[in-house]
Amino acid sequence: MIENKNILIMGFGVTGKTALKFLKEFPCKIYVYDSNQDLHKLNVEEDFIIFKEEDLDYIDLIVKSPGIYPFHELLEKAREKNIEIISDIELSYRNLKTENVIAVTGTNGKTTTTTILGDILKRVAKTYVVGNIGRGILEITKEASDNDYVVIEASSFQLEDTIDFKPHIGVLTYVTSDHLDWHKTRQNYVDAKFKIFKNQDENDFAILNYEDKDLAEEYKLKAEKYYFSMEKIGDKGAYVDNGKIYFNNGEKTEEVLDIKDIKIPGDHNVRNIMAAIIACKLLNIDLDLIKKSILSFTGVEHRIEFVREVDGVKYYNDSKGTNPDSTEVAVAAMDGDVVLIAGGYDKGADFDNLIEKSKDKINTAILFGETAEKISNSCKKSGVEFYITEDLKKAVELARKLSSSGDDVLLSPACASWDMYKSYEIRGQHFKDLVKELM
Repeated sequence: MIENKNILIMGFGVTGKTALKFLKEFPCKIYVYDSNQDLHKLNVEEDFIIFKEEDLDYIDLIVKSPGIYPFHELLEKAREKNIEIISDIELSYRNLKTENVIAVTGTNGKTTTTTILGDILKRVAKTYVVGNIGRGILEITKEASDNDYVVIEASSFQLEDTIDFKPHIGVLTYVTSDHLDWHKTRQNYVDAKFKIFKNQDENDFAILNYEDKDLAEEYKLKAEKYYFSMEKIGDKGAYVDNGKIYFNNGEKTEEVLDIKDIKIPGDHNVRNIMAAIIACKLLNIDLDLIKKSILSFTGVEHRIEFVREVDGVKYYNDSKGTNPDSTEVAVAAMDGDVVLIAGGYDKGADFDNLIEKSKDKINTAILFGETAEKISNSCKKSGVEFYITEDLKKAVELARKLSSSGDDVLLSPACASWDMYKSYEIRGQHFKDLVKELM
């Protein structure tokens, strides 16, 4: 399916360069397009042709990097010519040897769920954790053998450009509005998320949040459905009852663990853990091993990550909180009154609900970045005290002055990082460095 084709790699960042290395093993002609780089000056080992607009007539397939806007002019022209456009996930899937593919998506919770799944499965077999975390999926495609597990954290950007992709187990942690600057409408975004289940059949499994049950019914999934819920449910899946997690496979119910023994805070993490439990039970992983792995799990970097306590004030790094719903969850997970540090690149989100729902816990909001004024307007509506600072350094310094013993200072931006930082990881690390410098 790749042999002797003319393939355009669109976007030459990490994904694009990995795609080039992967494709060079096949007898095909490779073109590269990236408007943000001078491709003539790049020092890469693999040969390629620098794409010119007139070359589009000869292109058979486009491998699109997730960072390329889906309505890019070049992509629109390609669609008019019926040129196939795929993501790295799709390209990998077409060439993977193993069928043991577990894919995780969702507005929130996908990184934690993917990480927990990877930790459990690594205890029983060779396991690759790829996608938005770990290695790029094309790096391991040829390496992964028949009996290995591949656990994928899949973004809506990647799923949008899948065609044949069919994970044996698909997990949707939670879906709400996000990336509306990118997908244009909530429906487009939800459609992209549900593509994780599109090609599944009766021999596959779909794991969903019970809160999204009605939404799932609209998509008429063919896979066998399992749900997770914070309340007891009659459906197959995992649920919480009297402070304990139970798993029900439709024939019997068994106790898994007591939630008080879980080391990561918040109901959202209980949900993430239940999703992982279901997936592992469906793969016939021993319950004791599942339990042992979960109880030793201490969390994911940049996701409600405890940094330091200073004079009775606890500082948490939640830089991965890049949308209002994620930040709402993080605020709810805090024990004390919250000094919230938020702001960043505007993805078209609305902050009114976040502030209104969290106002009883937010003592003060310290805002920075492109969305500072927009979030401040939401604070005004809900009567939440706020300050606007020029950068994260000033925000941390102000949080130190405004917080009291028993408070929690929480960096949970509710926004992407791209106005001031290249990634949420860099933003989170900067926050941690600033906190560690506090006297």
